[in-house]
Amino acid sequence: MKYLLSLLILLAGFVARAQVKVENHLLFGKDCFYMQSLPAGAKITGVLFLVPGFLESPTAVTVQSSIVQEANKNGLAVVMVNLTPNNESFPIDKKSLNTLGKMINEFYHKNKLQPALALYLGGFSIGGTTVLKFYAEKNKELKISKVFAIDPPLDMVRLRKSLLKGREKGFAVKLDTLNTEHRPQEQSLKELSVYNPDYTEQNMLPDYHSTALRIYSEPDILWWINNRNMDLSDMNITDCAGYINKLKQKSEENKVELILTKDRGIRNNTQKHPHSWSIAEPTDLIAWLLIK
Repeated sequence: MKYLLSLLILLAGFVARAQVKVENHLLFGKDCFYMQSLPAGAKITGVLFLVPGFLESPTAVTVQSSIVQEANKNGLAVVMVNLTPNNESFPIDKKSLNTLGKMINEFYHKNKLQPALALYLGGFSIGGTTVLKFYAEKNKELKISKVFAIDPPLDMVRLRKSLLKGREKGFAVKLDTLNTEHRPQEQSLKELSVYNPDYTEQNMLPDYHSTALRIYSEPDILWWINNRNMDLSDMNITDCAGYINKLKQKSEENKVELILTKDRGIRNNTQKHPHSWSIAEPTDLIAWLLIK
């Protein structure tokens, strides 16, 4: 038993040392940084950038899921980003997206990686929204191999209304602060959205012909009713389903899919919560990323 405990402590220490914090105030901005986790003793075969949810630390995923460990096992370097100070803002504005682009370019340059080396993007909650917005705006500048988002809110008009109904009323203010041009509120929120059913036209959508997209969601309606006094109209699945449907309507060549899960949402190993990193099964997810 003592041997096992010592081994676990040793492994925990190894994981902690393997994650390195990288800062560059001049390039990224104050209090913006990333944590990198490189595959041990192996050539880097690809790079996975992960964007956490609102108020999460960059390494939150390592507590809630084994995505990072599974990626490292398969030769992928993992970069977990912090795009705003203390991650206290929604990183879906132009500044945050540009910061993500700078981090990607800096990581490739610093590690002497070829631009053609596979780049994967993933994120949870508003972090998932961020990677989808980044892909939509930057896919012609960067070769992005695959993208995934875990239960992302895509319609900011719907999200604001939902936040005001739930426990997180104060979070709605974070959306308002992004309206730096002081435009009519609803118009500003529509323009911030990845997908708004009353605003987004097919010609505004990106193509997923040469890459692929997965969105994960666990539509546990009864959990939201019983625990948050919210219903289906308040859930991110409404945005995600609409977005995938619209992409499929735009082109049959778009490689997009909506993955619906059941009873996978768990936080801190014990707490049931359908809005969690855990709904994306790590082994299957990394296998999907690596399929050519």
